[in-house]
Amino acid sequence: MKIALINPVPMDLTHKDPRPKFSNFAEPLGLLYIAEVLINNGYEVSIFDHGATNYNFTQVVNWIKNKNPDVLGISVLTRSFLSGIKIAKLAKEWNQNIKIILGNYHTVCAERILNKYDFVDFCIQGEAEHTFLELLTLIQKKSNNYEDISGIFYRKNGFIKSTKPRELERNIDIFPIPNRGLLKENTYKMSLGGINISNDKSGTIIMSRGCPFQCRFCSVNQRSWRHRSVKNIIQELHILESEGYREIMVMDDNFTLNPQWVIEICKNIRKEKIDLIFHCEGRIEGTKEMYEFMNKVNFKSIFYGMESGSQRILDYYNKKITPSKSNLAIMKARKAGIEILMASFIMGSPIENINDIQKTIHFSQNIDIDYAMFHIFEVFPGIKIWEELKEQNKLNEDKYWETGVRVPELSFYPYKLDFLTNLIRKTYRQFYSLGRPKFIFKQIIRSLKSKYRRDKLRNLAKDYHSSLRLLDSLSEKRF
Repeated sequence: MKIALINPVPMDLTHKDPRPKFSNFAEPLGLLYIAEVLINNGYEVSIFDHGATNYNFTQVVNWIKNKNPDVLGISVLTRSFLSGIKIAKLAKEWNQNIKIILGNYHTVCAERILNKYDFVDFCIQGEAEHTFLELLTLIQKKSNNYEDISGIFYRKNGFIKSTKPRELERNIDIFPIPNRGLLKENTYKMSLGGINISNDKSGTIIMSRGCPFQCRFCSVNQRSWRHRSVKNIIQELHILESEGYREIMVMDDNFTLNPQWVIEICKNIRKEKIDLIFHCEGRIEGTKEMYEFMNKVNFKSIFYGMESGSQRILDYYNKKITPSKSNLAIMKARKAGIEILMASFIMGSPIENINDIQKTIHFSQNIDIDYAMFHIFEVFPGIKIWEELKEQNKLNEDKYWETGVRVPELSFYPYKLDFLTNLIRKTYRQFYSLGRPKFIFKQIIRSLKSKYRRDKLRNLAKDYHSSLRLLDSLSEKRF
């Protein structure tokens, strides 16, 4: 049985000939994990990463026709949902017998999806490695006894049915290491806001899954964090190094959650003499010792989700941090020698006022970070604030369930979208301007001391005009 897996990207569906809005900088690891499980069980699998191409829908369908799969799996995030649905519709028009399975985050709306789109056969909720394999087994047998498969929505006798949620796999070492050779025709480069900052071969890795926190704006609400063994991680890093990778982004939501585990990884990277450059996202709970070990094995950058400079807003998000603790984390990482420190901030939460926004801007410019990113608050199905706004009749679920919506686009919000967009644009220009001489001086001194930083700046300087356009476009992007 032949299986095709597709990772769609956002496209402007109002355009006559829509193309991907942006390029993917990282492989779709979720699909690669599923593919390897299926291949190990005798299935023939192909993967198409739409964001690694400039294909229109006709070209995507031609790829599907060329692979001629029996089953088409499509990974749908809220941002890419309508693109994925368009691909599914075109695929079913080409071949009425093809089975179409949707997975990934937006299947939180599985019942609505199956109600509206009759060409979608199944939705998988939760981690899909086991679920996809079990579902294929029944499809291959032409059986419709889906009741015993956890984590799916399907149709039977004209009714939409669902099964019990799939329990999370506790031992994630059992999943095979992804074979990135399935995407050998694609090129991925480390990027900052869409601008390539590295000429080296770049890749990604997942060392842990899930999150024990319950931030009210976040879709990762599993209440469970599971990590791979150090041995299993080192095995994959050796493979990546042997395949010519140079820069690796750790894609975990909470890589720095368990400092002792991070330290053990770093000790073994050093012991095995693995020569790679690493980047990661992290919360602020890390220890000075952890950062020191990370620096020793070439963790060059850390990206923090700090969200706000207002404690009132952080509490509203249930973020479980304070601005002072965020500042302390930056000081620890900086003292340990981590070269590039970045943070993201959100403006436009439902209860935010101009004073909260000003606190965030002031905080971002007064902590010792190298890069800041600012986003407009967005809600989408499945997060707690979405449900809250729906209950308060501030959000029309029927209108926005397929796309999500930025809060300033809702009528109750006191500030217009244009106001926040222009404010973020102004904030970007202030952050990187000569009007912050102390910041500019620090950047110059650090770059003089670091060849790595100089190389990154050189890549940005090669496309100076794109760098300027980036400041404008980031204020408008929906992430």
